[in-house]
Amino acid sequence: MSNIPEEIYNEYSRSLTVPSYDVGPGDTLKPGSALRLAQETSEQHLGRLGVGYEELRAKTGLVFFIVSSTAWISRFPARGERIRISTRPRGQRRAEYYRDFRFFGAGDELLLRVMQVTVLADARTHRVTRVRNMEGFGAKAVMPVDPSEIVERLSIPEGLPPLGERRVFHSDLDANGHMNNAVYGDVVWDFLPPGARRAAKGIRIDYRGETAEGDALRVFGGARDGAFYLRGENANGLSFCGSVQLLIQGKA
Repeated sequence: MSNIPEEIYNEYSRSLTVPSYDVGPGDTLKPGSALRLAQETSEQHLGRLGVGYEELRAKTGLVFFIVSSTAWISRFPARGERIRISTRPRGQRRAEYYRDFRFFGAGDELLLRVMQVTVLADARTHRVTRVRNMEGFGAKAVMPVDPSEIVERLSIPEGLPPLGERRVFHSDLDANGHMNNAVYGDVVWDFLPPGARRAAKGIRIDYRGETAEGDALRVFGGARDGAFYLRGENANGLSFCGSVQLLIQGKA
């Protein structure tokens, strides 16, 4: 096992200024861009631990795939605002690895919190692999995730009406050859009614099936019991499930 200081394993932080190309009409960071920043921060931390994308793939033929993202929103940072993003590994549950992200503004104001769940998969076949001993990759042993932080499978109501289609273009793809997980944040936000965007206090996306270039996501959605639910289907079946928790009458 490498001689990496304990504090580097436990937490990684970086600071940046929110760029103009990552904000939307409200002049604040877009949800999909927030997921991209989390993904990039995770990759930077894993790189420091010796299990970044390129190194892990070259050594083992494995890569991390994101299977779920949950964001809790206090507010989205504004264009040009200086923010700090910190990330911490939160443990392992079966084949899943949990990672926490916190977006801070001035005075350590907590703006966003994101919980990301990933799995290790074969880079070529995309078959999920359960690794019991990460120390074999030169990384620290992973502790079990705290039961209070477990993310259960998202349940979506039946009979949601169709909202439209979203075709997948080449620019949506990542290095693994399918639509990047952060793009689903854009899809969810695009198909929300304007009132739901303004009232959004939390976003959950489960990634169920890969979507290829040229495919079209058929998106279904509707409001139920204080949340707006969405599901996307591609040529092979279910692609993603999503829910947006809404702030209604002053209560989350």
